Amino acid sequence: MIGQREALRMFGCEVFDPGGSRIGIVGQLFIDDDTEQPAWITVQTGLFGTNESFVPLEGAAFDGDTLTVAVGKDAVRQAPRVSLLQGDLPLEQESALYLYYGMTYGVAPDGAASIDEVSEVAPEYVEAVRLRLRRWVAAT
Repeated sequence: MIGQREALRMFGCEVFDPGGSRIGIVGQLFIDDDTEQPAWITVQTGLFGTNESFVPLEGAAFDGDTLTVAVGKDAVRQAPRVSLLQGDLPLEQESALYLYYGMTYGVAPDGAASIDEVSEVAPEYVEAVRLRLRRWVAAT
């Protein structure tokens, strides 16, 4: 797990997939609003880093110079595009990213098979337990 101290050093470092292919450069960092731990990054891709794609930090390894993420280069390049004009990540877009990467989103209460089952019955409950990602701006 990558902690806050390590996360401060990630800005601008190169990002590689598990196979060693270069994906891009770390652009922004998003933390989980509840745990205050780094959860996602954006990776600047394309010519001159003109595109930014979200990548989960789950399963990532940081060695001080490079970041190796647990998802492949093609998956990152095909990830849903998200507008970052608002600052923090809107809930609908956050949900789409979790779904795209096959990650669990939200917490189902005891007895419920999945968060989707609860969504139909009590959408306000689901809204309250969803993870909320917040942009982390590091002061230099």
